Amino acid sequence: MIRCVQLLLTLGIVFGMSSEAFAADALTIRSQLSGGEYSVAYEEAKALETAEGYGLAAEALLSEVILGRAEKNKKQSKRARAYAEAALELDPTNQNARLQYAIADGFITRETGDVSAWLKKLPQKTYDIIQAYRSDYPEDPRGDALLGAWHLAIIRKTGSKDGQSWFDANIEDGRALFLKSRAREPNDLVIGVSYAFALIALKDKDLDNTEEARAILEHIIGLNPTDYLTAEILGYAREALLRLDDRDAARDYVGLFLDGEVPM
Repeated sequence: MIRCVQLLLTLGIVFGMSSEAFAADALTIRSQLSGGEYSVAYEEAKALETAEGYGLAAEALLSEVILGRAEKNKKQSKRARAYAEAALELDPTNQNARLQYAIADGFITRETGDVSAWLKKLPQKTYDIIQAYRSDYPEDPRGDALLGAWHLAIIRKTGSKDGQSWFDANIEDGRALFLKSRAREPNDLVIGVSYAFALIALKDKDLDNTEEARAILEHIIGLNPTDYLTAEILGYAREALLRLDDRDAARDYVGLFLDGEVPM
């Protein structure tokens, strides 16, 4: 595959093709992703057979998982991880592929049963993958958000005591990481909603109020979405805010989103 890409690049130089000819394809796919045309974007991205293309293919697959539109979340997340891995084999420095790999791995861990995940040490493996991304791209607030989500997701599943003793996860670190991420990108819809929903989803004994989540959502609903994904997530944020006076109803609603299902 690498030889094929090299041959295409060589032929491009010989016949006067510029690098923009390749970039235009990726730009078109980016536009499709922005418009929510995930199936089309996936097919065209993987057909590029480049690191950038495989990374975009993974992103298209994971966008569907995020919005609860994958037929099988775990299977699709594994496929996305495989494409991200293929991208990194071609170009180990491709940042988007690294990000998509971390996201996909987290979804796979989420979709694995608690006992099986514990026996296979999947949460620890996911932690290491996210931490490696943060180390290599310290300027990217999404790395901090991913690790913050890791902490809060484990506490949601296990509770504070077991989360701390089994995985060294805790609410304080999760909040600190999300706050660091939001300090850099206070108007990022995905980061903001992910944090607010993660807080709402916690059990009352772990977090007995929703004031921080409410403040975040009130800020978020005043923002403009930048693409199809953020427009959909903004709609979920509005609905969650309407339910927030009933913590159980709000928790059930955001829990569906956090579990890769369509909130209802």
